[in-house]
Parts: sequence; structure tokens; C-alpha cells
Amino acid sequence: MTIKELEQYRKLQNEVNQLAQRLEKMSKGTGGIVSDFVKGSSHDLRAKETVFTITGLDQRNRLKYERLQGILQNRANRLSNDLLKIETFIDGVECSKIRQIITHRYIEGRPWEYIAEHVYGEKDVVEDTPRKAIINFFKNL
Repeated sequence: MTIKELEQYRKLQNEVNQLAQRLEKMSKGTGGIVSDFVKGSSHDLRAKETVFTITGLDQRNRLKYERLQGILQNRANRLSNDLLKIETFIDGVECSKIRQIITHRYIEGRPWEYIAEHVYGEKDVVEDTPRKAIINFFKNL
């Protein structure tokens, strides 16, 4: 795991949410009922021309939707696996302060000043302290 991979967490999470919204929106607008008119003769009156209404599901759009849904679902699965990989890495970090720094910075997107105050518990701690702790952690990894 690298810092760059951790920085991707919030972007990956956002993309998964966007895909879920897109899939939900698509499911509402596809596979609709379509109808058409045809001319023919009635069973009872063979010589008399009649107009019939045919109603059914729009199969072409449904098939396109199912293909696109499969593609988007595969992408969402890959992104979810990437998120799980990051969460598993964080869970494996033994140092509580490092886990807190990673969570606050890369998962929640908090600024370094906030992290310095909340992780170290002192307002006098400089924002460089948690940043340097993360850099040193990844150097020693």
C-alpha cells in the first residue's frame, strides 16, 4: 500500500456511489412497454379489415440495458475490491495513532491541523507532526 493508493479512497468511494445512482436511474427508464398498430382481419369477419393494437416489452432497450448494467456492475465490483483492499490494510496497521491519522486524512479527508489536534490531543502540536509520522511509517513499511 502506498500513500497514493490511500489518496484514491474517497475518489473510489465517490465513483462507486455514482455508478449505483446511474444503475438505479437506468433501471427506471428501460424495458418499458411499447405498443404498435397493425391491420388485419378479424377471426369472425374474415373479409373486414380491422386495426389491432399490439403491446409488449421493448426488448432491444432491455438487452442494451442488461449489457450496460453488467459492465457497470463489474466496474463497481472492482472498485469495491479496491476499497476493501485499503480497509484491510488500515485494519492491519498496529499503531493506533497511524490508523487514526490514515482514517482522518485519507478516509474522512480532514486537514492536517485537525488531525494534529484530535490524534495528538494537543493544540500546540504542529500539523507537520502527523504528516511526518505517515511519511516515516510508509518509509519503514
